[in-house]
Amino acid sequence: MIMMIGGAPSFLLLFMLPITVLSAFEVPYPQTSAQIRSSIVASDASFATPPPPPPPQNKNDENQPITRQILLGSGTMAEVITCIPPKKTTSPDMLENIFSSLFGTDNTSSSSSKNNKPTLAFLHGSFHASWCWAEKYMPYFASLGYPCVAFSLQGTGGTPVMEAGAKKVKIASHVADLNAFLKGLSDDDAASLGLGLGDDPKIVLIGHSFGGLTIMKWLEQMYGDNNDDNSNSPKDINLAGVGLMCSVPPSGNGAMTMRFIRRSLVDAWKITAGFVMKKAITDKAICRDLFFGGTEDDNGISDEDVERYQSYFQRDTVATIDLGDLAKKLPSALADGETGRAPFVDRLPPVFVVGATEDFIVDREGVDETARYMGLEEPLIVDSPHDVMLGRRWNNGADAILEFIGAL
Repeated sequence: MIMMIGGAPSFLLLFMLPITVLSAFEVPYPQTSAQIRSSIVASDASFATPPPPPPPQNKNDENQPITRQILLGSGTMAEVITCIPPKKTTSPDMLENIFSSLFGTDNTSSSSSKNNKPTLAFLHGSFHASWCWAEKYMPYFASLGYPCVAFSLQGTGGTPVMEAGAKKVKIASHVADLNAFLKGLSDDDAASLGLGLGDDPKIVLIGHSFGGLTIMKWLEQMYGDNNDDNSNSPKDINLAGVGLMCSVPPSGNGAMTMRFIRRSLVDAWKITAGFVMKKAITDKAICRDLFFGGTEDDNGISDEDVERYQSYFQRDTVATIDLGDLAKKLPSALADGETGRAPFVDRLPPVFVVGATEDFIVDREGVDETARYMGLEEPLIVDSPHDVMLGRRWNNGADAILEFIGAL
């Protein structure tokens, strides 16, 4: 029996998942990511074979992502990837520091004010983890001076579920982890992650696929009318902007599933087989269709890349979202019946919503629904498959982000 979400089969909301952990680590990513993710699940015999080695990287590139396990304020031991540009001291800064040392003056405020670029905080979707941002986006934006951070949700290869052995994760747990992660980016927070981003870093929060729906639930908690929790105030996080890319719409996948079935039973079957039966992990063609734009054009992703991604998908699909729980708490429940807008959009910082021309998972109607919910007249559509951050056309989505953050 297939569970129904929003009046349709729930299989399309099976986006996000896996686990088993060791002690904390700090290593370069992605150069040793295969060994890291293999060791994380080494106690599970089904994952005993290490994935193929990741692509080579330029060892002279100073903007290399770093993977750690960090305890969040929510109690979750999470996999966190950072890519923070090195601090470069200019000649005027050096003179200012010398002057400060000689005369005992404090130049902290003047130095910190020079770094006005926001921190980009990325949140992945189902079958993925924070690694998906680290291959292209994080090094790219770091090279432009933007600090980049991402964490893996509970149930993925680097972040165990709080309840040992659990196979389902409630949406509230993901929201709590996201909140703790964002608060921890401040060096001044009691549960700081110690990333050296400053006492009140400006943050642009960017989510993909199911990560987008998780962000919607977090915004509801932080900015909604029912937020009477003094420990969760929007003032605690310097949120400068929000971006949702190929996001699962606020109504979940109910209406979208019906549209898929009406348009193509073959495509609907591929989505069902890919997610419910996890064929995306074993079938290269289905994997390419769902995430990378199909088989006619490899989108710059070789068969070896697909195998590597499939090995990650396997590790990131052990524990799944609790669909029964989610069905009762979809963001659309709060949307205005006529406009589809969330009741708190007027309190939000600037927002952008991106869809993709070749998205096999989230259709245009779903992207439009997300845009309306976030108070926008229409989304921005880029030339890309669902995984906008991977493959040859990754820069199209990156350009959309860059244009947005450049206007903040």
